[in-house]
Order: sequence, then structure tokens, then C-alpha cells
Amino acid sequence: MDAVAAALGWLIEPLHLSLLAAGLAVVAWLARWRRSGLSLFLAGAVWSLLWSMPAAADALRDSLQRAYLGQSAEGMPAADAIVVLGGDIGRLDRFDSGDAQSPELADNRVAAAARAWHAQRAPTILLSGGPNGTSRGISEARIMAQALAKLGVPESAMIQDDSSSDTRQNAEHAARIARERGWQRVILVTSAMHMPRALRWFNHQRLPALPLAPAEAPPLLSAATPWQPSMRALRYSARGLREYAGLLVAMVV
Repeated sequence: MDAVAAALGWLIEPLHLSLLAAGLAVVAWLARWRRSGLSLFLAGAVWSLLWSMPAAADALRDSLQRAYLGQSAEGMPAADAIVVLGGDIGRLDRFDSGDAQSPELADNRVAAAARAWHAQRAPTILLSGGPNGTSRGISEARIMAQALAKLGVPESAMIQDDSSSDTRQNAEHAARIARERGWQRVILVTSAMHMPRALRWFNHQRLPALPLAPAEAPPLLSAATPWQPSMRALRYSARGLREYAGLLVAMVV
């Protein structure tokens, strides 16, 4: 199902949809459907222009993540395990300080999991993620385990699920391990934007999950005027639209 979400997310990304609309506009123009061709071209251009504006990108991102920001690992209720989903791990040398409370790691999900573990919110951390396009064949679970070791979490407290390739498998594998170990509730760590989709899949597996998201980057409005188009805003919008595509698929399953 995440393959469907990925395809849908790719399609509705601003530049992709605008290019598709432009292609259809050319076909319509050649078929002498001039008004339809012009309408398609303008609609595609407006789609990308809208999502290149910081105000629109911030509103989209905030609609996904507002409910999951500002959480404290130390303030989380106790659970049986902490489940960390792969993604946005960063370079391993970021963890060399060994301090999960470092301001430089405030936005890192692995550090958020380490903070929760050190606060004794759960005795075990399940690391979920297989190899991706940037990990050179090494699973994200293994990379996260190496990062956690730098932050003082012993190997005995970690479980690695290095075969999950998407959010649905993250939830399925976590639920299977939870049943095997008798876990009743977990703390789920992923980005705030990804949290709605991840929680939906965990709900499908009937595994109660408490959301814990690390801090996110500041709003784009702090770096640009609200209606001044920028590529940075366009990239953020594309990410948000992909998340909505994935959430839609998770909701209709």
C-alpha cells in the first residue's frame, strides 16, 4: 500500500503535476481544444506557484504536525517499548558528543528515543527500518543502533527490525514483536509530519502507540516573506503533499 501512496504522492507533487498538466495542455492544443489546453496549462502553473509560497507550505506542514509538537520525552507516560521508525537519522558523527540532550540533536528522532529511554519511559527500544537509497546497503535499524550506542543506550536494550521497507511494514513487524513479547503499549518516535500516517498504520495493527516527535525546523515565514515563492517552500510542500497521499491510503485500507 505504501507503493500506492508513493505513486500518488509523486503525482501530486507540485512540479510533477504541473509538468503533467503542461503535457496534457499540449495534447489538447494540438487536438484544437484550445480553451481546455489553456485551462490545463494555467491550472498546472498555479498549482506549483501556490505551493512555492512559504505561507502555503507552512500551513500545509502545520496541519499535519501541530498536534505532535512540543512534547517532552521525560513527560511521556511509561510504556513497554519505544519504537523508532527509520528516516532523517543524520550522520553518525552528529552523535559523537554522547549527549542526547544536546541542542544540536533536538530535532533528531534517535536522540528523542534515547532521551525517553534515559528517562525510564520504557526498558526497550525497537529500531525499525531496512536499507534505503542512501544507507549503502546498511539497514536504518543498524545505523540507529550505532547512534544510540553513542548516546549511552546498551545493546541489550535494543531490538533491530532491519526488514521493514515502509510505514505499513514498520507497524506490522512492531505489532508481531509486541505480541511475542507481551507488550501492551509503545511510544512511537517519528517526525511530526509523518506521525498521522504512522499512527494510522499502528492503529490498524491494534498496537496502542503514544506519539513522540522531535522538534521540527522553524516555519519558513521566518526566512522569507509569506508570498514570495521559493524552492525551499516548494520542497516542504512536496513533502507535506506526499504525507497526505500516504495518510489517504492508510485511511481507506
